[in-house]
Amino acid sequence: LFLLLVSNLGALLEVLHRYGIFWVKDPVTQTYSSKFWTWLDMKELSQPPMEPLQWAPERYLWWWRSSRVLQDYDMRNNPLEVIDEFPFFSFLLGDLHPHVLAIPFTLLAIAVALNLFLGGWRGSINLFGARLNINLEGFFFSALVLGGLAFLNTWDILIGAVLIVLAYVFLRAREDGWSWSRLEDLFLLGIPLGLVSIVMYLPFYFGFSSQAGGILPNLMYPTRGMHLWVMWGTLFVPILTYLLYLWIGERVRANWKVGFSFGLGFILLLWIFSWLLGVIGYYIENDFVTAYLAGQGMDIPTFFRETTLRRFSYIGGLVTMLAILIPSLAFLFSSPNKQTTENESQIIDNRPSAIVQFVMLLLTLGIILVIAPDFAYLRDQFGYRINTVFKFYYQAWVVSSLVAAFGAAVLLQNLRGFWNFSYSVLIGLVLFAGLLYPSLSLMTKTNSFKPSAGYSLDDLDRIKRENPDEAAAIEWLRTAPDGIVLELVGDSYNPSFGRVATYTGLQNVLGWPGHEAQWRGSYAPQGSRRDDILVIYTTSNWETARLLLEKYEVRYVYVGMTERLYSPLSEEKFIVHLTPVFQQGNVTIYEVP
Repeated sequence: LFLLLVSNLGALLEVLHRYGIFWVKDPVTQTYSSKFWTWLDMKELSQPPMEPLQWAPERYLWWWRSSRVLQDYDMRNNPLEVIDEFPFFSFLLGDLHPHVLAIPFTLLAIAVALNLFLGGWRGSINLFGARLNINLEGFFFSALVLGGLAFLNTWDILIGAVLIVLAYVFLRAREDGWSWSRLEDLFLLGIPLGLVSIVMYLPFYFGFSSQAGGILPNLMYPTRGMHLWVMWGTLFVPILTYLLYLWIGERVRANWKVGFSFGLGFILLLWIFSWLLGVIGYYIENDFVTAYLAGQGMDIPTFFRETTLRRFSYIGGLVTMLAILIPSLAFLFSSPNKQTTENESQIIDNRPSAIVQFVMLLLTLGIILVIAPDFAYLRDQFGYRINTVFKFYYQAWVVSSLVAAFGAAVLLQNLRGFWNFSYSVLIGLVLFAGLLYPSLSLMTKTNSFKPSAGYSLDDLDRIKRENPDEAAAIEWLRTAPDGIVLELVGDSYNPSFGRVATYTGLQNVLGWPGHEAQWRGSYAPQGSRRDDILVIYTTSNWETARLLLEKYEVRYVYVGMTERLYSPLSEEKFIVHLTPVFQQGNVTIYEVP
């Protein structure tokens, strides 16, 4: 429920906005104004509501706004879009990107970590004289899962590796106490596990490329507290109440000294690290940094002062994250309860603080993933933290939703009387707010479950209705011998481009250039493909076109409505020199001999 269906508070805000809540209408000018929505600052929601007022949101693509809650501004107050997807948004969008497909395997990695933490795969492996307390089966299965995460969605190797290795370290600490030997345990498992996980999937790495180009500091984009709560409120409420219950209700022992020192120290370390990265960048790429500061209209002292003041002005987000990080660390590093059962070695489930410790490990990792993009981000083609927030928040949602669900279940089972009633009301309100998004967005996307063209998962049905000639051509190519197909190239998110390869499964010369660059690490592998494709379609010189067709080993030249509308097509050369193997209406497919 919390992982797959519960969503952020975006839909609740959409309902309040659509109903005119917190808006004031001037009786003279008949215009709306609102201090609240202006302060909230979420693009479309900052605009006055449509009339007549009603509760159901109707704005075009209103459900998209929930995946763009965070609002970043540079020091000149220019807005920058930030992606903050969550699982149900991905399902609603039909987004089959790796971060979605890898969810079950991320859960598998969490299960592996839990099994290790509970003492599974007992055994011993001798590593050049050092002893690793895990059997071969557990070691190789862990490597298989970890390597699979890197193969499926490279970002997820972070969460998988940290959980599996730290679960082992905390198991050893629970059995033998904390000492420098735990650092030895960390490397004894982590290094060989990482190496074997790579070897298991070695063929993948031979062709692997990435757009990642190091780490950059985030000095001027802290997350506002209100935006943080809009994004995470449905998980933060059950998590914070669970932490409060552990502290006051169960009186679970907590190491508050470690919690505060590690929590505050971690934030300070991140802040110093971010500025250290900035200083290093100033000396390594001085021209870039100088131009960047000039673009912000500031020198270094002014930039430092203004960005620090901005971070303090957005302190609500940081305080919220510390309110979760500090107690999670305090409970994580508390000693296991030795008074819960007479036979604790056999009934580990009856040792509450041992179980709490693993839940706190999940929570600590989840909140660190939320905190990290406030101080640093991965250097990629986007140039700012848009993609790092996207991927880190998505991973954080997976682990934090498990903690929220666990905490809610514990409190609903253990609270009594007034407190049980109060908590039931609270969690009911949270679920209501969190389930508004899937309920209303599904109604919007499905036309209230009355699709005008009937139910179908095959989008070719739509093409048959809208462009029967193209649908017939696609069906013909599906049965034709395999070969590279040439189709016109255009920008991303335009369904007119890349559609032939998409619906036939045939390889084309180039798909969406922007996405190809992301997948392959840069635009370099594309070379001159985009320009060459345009030349093939537009040149009247057959020899020029022929050489390019041979260069890319093209078998089928596709000429449809897109090629006719988006380019000054010169089709005569195809008619004269190639064989038309399909023709219907405005679509012709030529075969290259």
